[in-house]
Amino acid sequence: MENLFRKLINNDSGDVNNSEKNQKKKIIMIVAGLFIGLLLLINFTGGGETETPQQANEKITGKFKLVDSDETAKTNWIGSASEDLDLSKRKIDSLTSANQKLSNELTEMKKVLGSLVDEKNKQEQEAKRASEKTESNKEVSVNGVNLPDLGNVDLYKDFPKPNENNNFGLKKGEIPEIVETTTEQYSTVDDALVYMKIAEKEPPKEVVKPKTLHIVPTGTITRAVLLNGVDAPTLAQAKTDPLPILMRVVDTSILPNAWQYDIKDCFIVGEGYGDLTSERAYIRTNNLSCMTNDGRHIDLEFKGAVSGEDGKIGLKGRVVTKQGALLARTLIAGFLQGVGESFGQQDTTTLVSGTGTTTVPLDQTASEAMQQGLFRGLSESAEKLADFYLKMADQISPVIEVSAGREISIITTEKIELKTLEEQIEETTSKEQNTKK
Repeated sequence: MENLFRKLINNDSGDVNNSEKNQKKKIIMIVAGLFIGLLLLINFTGGGETETPQQANEKITGKFKLVDSDETAKTNWIGSASEDLDLSKRKIDSLTSANQKLSNELTEMKKVLGSLVDEKNKQEQEAKRASEKTESNKEVSVNGVNLPDLGNVDLYKDFPKPNENNNFGLKKGEIPEIVETTTEQYSTVDDALVYMKIAEKEPPKEVVKPKTLHIVPTGTITRAVLLNGVDAPTLAQAKTDPLPILMRVVDTSILPNAWQYDIKDCFIVGEGYGDLTSERAYIRTNNLSCMTNDGRHIDLEFKGAVSGEDGKIGLKGRVVTKQGALLARTLIAGFLQGVGESFGQQDTTTLVSGTGTTTVPLDQTASEAMQQGLFRGLSESAEKLADFYLKMADQISPVIEVSAGREISIITTEKIELKTLEEQIEETTSKEQNTKK
């Protein structure tokens, strides 16, 4: 128990100024704890609430049974409690004396520290006064002889200056400007708080590597095959609204100076129309689409003209027209119209007068009148049919039939730079960012 109380009041923090306060707080807490323990002990031993006779006979405290009727047990318990109180009192007295001893030692230490500080300040003041006195009475000593200080007396003012007006043939230049530099010196202090600022590492500069350009120059020859046939219309409006044609590249492209470029198996989309005079279908290419080996997409303009097997621009085709049959039907309808008119004018008399021509029917029987009406109806219907066939003939035009699977040659008419869609998107994004900056 004694060691426990010593640990409670011991001050191991090393703080001289707060040691006395901490010890006083610990002693107050110990005394308060003992006081509370005494109060609890008195409550247990003293009178309390009124109990029934059965409760008064027996009391259970923990695992021990106290009987009021047993005076010996009661006397023994009171004796042990008084011994505990005496022991606690002796311990409190010892703690109080130890605390008083510590407070006396602290007071003596404060006095010693104060005297040391005063002595140090006194020595510093004396050293300062001595240095000031030495500087005021400063004398120059040469071989043990003290010489007076003459101050800033100019002893050499009457002496001639050497080479004052002689520059020895050298040119005088301007005095260079001296750059003032400052140097910072630091001294370390023991047990000082060190603050270090670590400079952030500069990000490495990106080295932009030159990109390899994939260019198909003008005049490149590309071999391809038609994947679909076409019936190229020969009307004038077909040039403004041509028909689409799909082609596939079947060989490497031939560039100038015997160079080659591989766009094999790429698709080319073009448009074509027919020309009745030359009986050829003229095709011009519009777009090129490919897939790279790493799965990127190429879709860009590919301007060129198509030549056939004979080396001429355009593909030789077969002229297909249906106007002849329509014209034959129109001719038959006109013949029927004329026959109907000739038979429909029988049994009529034509009178010509100053007011005009008048057709007057003669006296006819019923069968003759029916026959005349039949021929007139045939004439009018044949006329309508002839007009219908003529209108159809106007709408129908000849076409140049070109079948699928024909091998062709494509001649590029403009320079083409092959770029993937991903590269085009990156360039567009970088341009927008540069514009915003």
